[in-house]
Amino acid sequence: MSTGVPTIDTQHKELIAATNEIGDAIEKENWANAIKKLLVFLKFYAEWHFGNEETCAAKHHCPMAGVNQEAHKKFIDTFGKLHDRYCQSDASDEIAHKIYDELCEWLVSHILRIDTQIGACIKDSLAKQA
Repeated sequence: MSTGVPTIDTQHKELIAATNEIGDAIEKENWANAIKKLLVFLKFYAEWHFGNEETCAAKHHCPMAGVNQEAHKKFIDTFGKLHDRYCQSDASDEIAHKIYDELCEWLVSHILRIDTQIGACIKDSLAKQA
């Protein structure tokens, strides 16, 4: 799942680690506090990461930049709705599992379908500049 761009890959590892934390917490049935922590972290970290990635893609004129930006907006919307549902549910086990499943599916799919293409574009652009 590497893009080949070290800063992007490092940020992806942080997102994946946070998602894995929620999976571990669910298995241990100690998920309520972990999800609260994860939701706060993911909201800010994902938005920060998305901004960095989008700026980088635009700077290097990546053809997938618009698709990437739209996918990020959709994720933020979906994540926001799940966050609201979780908060309104009084820490529902069902919603905890849904959040985890959605995060896993989205991260893997997005990185493999879009971010790897962004990474290839950035690497090509940097090679041309060298």
